[in-house]
Amino acid sequence: MASRKNAMLTTEDRRWLTGEKTYDGEHAKQQRYQRRNDIRERVYNSILDFTILFEHLEEAERKKLFGEVTANGRHWDVDDKPFIEGVSDALAFLLYNVDAAATMRTDDKAHEEATVAEELLIEAFYRAGMKADLLVDQVDLDVEAIQLPFEDILADLEAGNELSPAALRVLLESEQVDTATIQEQLRSVVFDDGSPAENSLSQEN
Repeated sequence: MASRKNAMLTTEDRRWLTGEKTYDGEHAKQQRYQRRNDIRERVYNSILDFTILFEHLEEAERKKLFGEVTANGRHWDVDDKPFIEGVSDALAFLLYNVDAAATMRTDDKAHEEATVAEELLIEAFYRAGMKADLLVDQVDLDVEAIQLPFEDILADLEAGNELSPAALRVLLESEQVDTATIQEQLRSVVFDDGSPAENSLSQEN
């Protein structure tokens, strides 16, 4: 990952952000400051470049990069997992940093005024619609979320407290859990004493 060509982040940026590279010694503090400053400037300028890409990049080039999506928008022909994850994380990065969480908190939903994240999303849908010769008449956003601080989940897990299905899902989607190991343990629990169908029949009898 860190060895890819320089882009928004340089190879050294990636190594530093992921912990592969550290700064030590007399000038470490200044080096870290300069690295942060350089990253911030490149991210800022890269975001400004999206206006140029959106308005001027040829459709043929966009399709080479993003592939084709079916007319109903349900299937995407790109089979590049890192790229797909990058697109998802790019959206998440932008939404998180304009506080999309404010839209998801139930105590904030009573306010009629749109949040910054909602305003930006609505504008993005309008502009994307115009690009496809569509007039977007209305955009409705409905997000339901549960407040589940990760630190609290870890504390409950360590204390042996029962975790809710939602909390288990948060754990499974975190980088601290090896899903392959969990899947193998589930397979052992479900199938070691007979198939689910056999267990069901034995309980009925």
